[in-house]
Amino acid sequence: MALYAQTSGTLSTTSATLTPMQGLSLTIPEGVGTTAIITLNVPNPYATGNDIPGGVFGVTVNGTVSPVVASFTYNETPSSFGRIPTTLVVGIPLTNAAQTVQAVWAGVRGSNVIIDSPASLSAVF
Repeated sequence: MALYAQTSGTLSTTSATLTPMQGLSLTIPEGVGTTAIITLNVPNPYATGNDIPGGVFGVTVNGTVSPVVASFTYNETPSSFGRIPTTLVVGIPLTNAAQTVQAVWAGVRGSNVIIDSPASLSAVF
């Protein structure tokens, strides 16, 4: 079984704390003894800012942030902000009840993180 969600349009965040990515939420079913492999694929993000910009990506499970995150930063403050593909893969143990998985993101050091191509959240059981 597989579940899939995808963004559309341009999205951005300047949040310093992890905040939901619009359109990237799944409800995974119950299934004790099984692990769901969750993949958050952000193929073309970039970040703007004046202090070595970057972005952080993660997931929440029923509102609790997973300790596993993915991130990118530039090596210096660039004059042109290039794309930095970022993918997060995390295993979520299924429980005896359905669980909501939400993609989250934040800027690093006051950055504005932008995506203008589809990002996706998927689950495979």
